[in-house]
Amino acid sequence: MEKSYAFLFAFMITGLIASNVFLINTLSEKRNLESVQISRVLDGDTLELTDGRILRLLNINSPEKNQPLSELATNFLKHFQNQTIQVEISGTGRYGRYLARLYSPDYLNLELVKKGFVHKYLVDDSELNVFSKEEEKSREKGLGIWNKSKYYGCLDVEINKKEEFLIINNKCNLNLSLFLKDESTKTYNIKINEKEKITVFSRQGENSKSRLYLQSKRNIWNDDKDSIFIRDSNGYLIYYDSYGY
Repeated sequence: MEKSYAFLFAFMITGLIASNVFLINTLSEKRNLESVQISRVLDGDTLELTDGRILRLLNINSPEKNQPLSELATNFLKHFQNQTIQVEISGTGRYGRYLARLYSPDYLNLELVKKGFVHKYLVDDSELNVFSKEEEKSREKGLGIWNKSKYYGCLDVEINKKEEFLIINNKCNLNLSLFLKDESTKTYNIKINEKEKITVFSRQGENSKSRLYLQSKRNIWNDDKDSIFIRDSNGYLIYYDSYGY
């Protein structure tokens, strides 16, 4: 009797393993996953494979190389160097880089958001809900790039996304050096004096005491959805807001 139970148990375990292997293989084929090795991490959202391909991770954006807190995502990805992981390629982007999702086995693009090492960026519509929720959780916990500056709460900000300007009001009795950006990669260094209100324009123009021009040749903030990040010199968050999500 015991032998029969043992045989039945072994048969069930074997069947379970076989079905899981079949399911994993089926999902991999359905999602066009391929096994690759990372040879080099270029920054927090870009890496190179051993076959020479450069991958740009989809749905996320990391602080640029050599900027404060950029090492968080970079060091996380370095744990996977010289390891075999799975990648799903979804075409090519700027500079010929392959747009990719990484799995090891967790979805690493999303893991970076969960840990607060990156923020969401140009997220595919089918994934926007989960990326937004996980970003909100990490932001509420103050993880990584969401770590609040000691100057947090000093600023009131109003955006006119159609006319491309921000009205920034410094409520604190402190002169502040700020790093301003949208969801993309370009960062602008601006200064605002204590109890001062300035209007910051994207376009080109001549600066005055109350008007600052970022000298951009194109609009910085999108009309439909985007975010405003303002950080201190250490990369800690002074102000954040988003719209359209």
